[in-house]
Amino acid sequence: MRSKRLFKFTLSKIVRYLVLVFISSTLLLDKLFGKPWKVRKPIFIVGHLRSGTTFLHRFMCDNCVNLKGMRLLDMLCPSITAQKILAPLIPLVNKISLDHVYNPKIHRTQLSLPETDDIAIHFRYGEGILSWVYFNSWQKYSSTEDLQNSVFQSANQEKFIHYLHLIHRNRIHEFSQRMISKSFFAIFNIETILKTFPEAKIVVLLRDPLQAVPSLMSLEKNVQIKLYDFDSQDENDKARFFQNLYSMSIFYYQYLAKIISDHQYRSNLTLVKYDDLKDNFKDTILRIMDHCDLESELGVLQAIETQMHQQASYTTEHKYQLADFGLNTEQLQKDFDFIYPWLESDAHINSSY
Repeated sequence: MRSKRLFKFTLSKIVRYLVLVFISSTLLLDKLFGKPWKVRKPIFIVGHLRSGTTFLHRFMCDNCVNLKGMRLLDMLCPSITAQKILAPLIPLVNKISLDHVYNPKIHRTQLSLPETDDIAIHFRYGEGILSWVYFNSWQKYSSTEDLQNSVFQSANQEKFIHYLHLIHRNRIHEFSQRMISKSFFAIFNIETILKTFPEAKIVVLLRDPLQAVPSLMSLEKNVQIKLYDFDSQDENDKARFFQNLYSMSIFYYQYLAKIISDHQYRSNLTLVKYDDLKDNFKDTILRIMDHCDLESELGVLQAIETQMHQQASYTTEHKYQLADFGLNTEQLQKDFDFIYPWLESDAHINSSY
């Protein structure tokens, strides 16, 4: 079974390489014949996987007319040249279903929907948090420090932010709009973001690890079942996979806590708790918009009211238990005890605390 998984890993890398060749060649044509375009006051949504980043990102892309995010198709074809080449095929491409990869009850996606920029980083460099979760989480690590170094090296690279600058610039080149990026890896690149974009506004989402960590494991197990026959893998390999995801999550939350505790980022960052976004949507989204210098136009205000009423009766179809992944409440709360003061506090980064 390991050889079968290795074959599929290799096949996925070949596909990524072919996409990379297309991306690189068309971006080169953009550089030769395109005009420079300056990105102003970008917005970055960051957080641990399964923290509500997708929901917030898509809501803002759909309803804030001054914002432009990256669709999955834009990440596969980020150059202006590629978009022109593929323009006649767009109606056909948009019909392609990705339900064979992601269970829509857990995460709904298609080529025409805004997605996490980690996908763009994966196809360009084969790195980033999402890439680490899919591939490196199967590996054996000599120590916790070794695993943390692997995560950090996969996520903390200055070139990632410069690449996002390039491809988002292509996305907004014909419009007077601001870029909005959503990613997991960017928490490790805050310094580079602010060096590249001093006016950037960063929204950090924080969810209770009791919810986010098993939700991540459930999602990734589902993906691995569909892509790599997870249920047929060796039991020790599966146990290591979940343990590595758990260790990665601890490290991610530790780094996130370090960032939100650093006063030098106060004017650029705002902290948003998942429960506030879910249970107090209107006030929370208006606070986010105020932080990001977005106007409260009639259309977005109506969308906020509609969403607020929808959330009152919303129940998730994504079901999982801590025990499914060898977890229990006591151990998880102990391992993540450093983050709970932030979850229990009413303070926000860009206000007194």
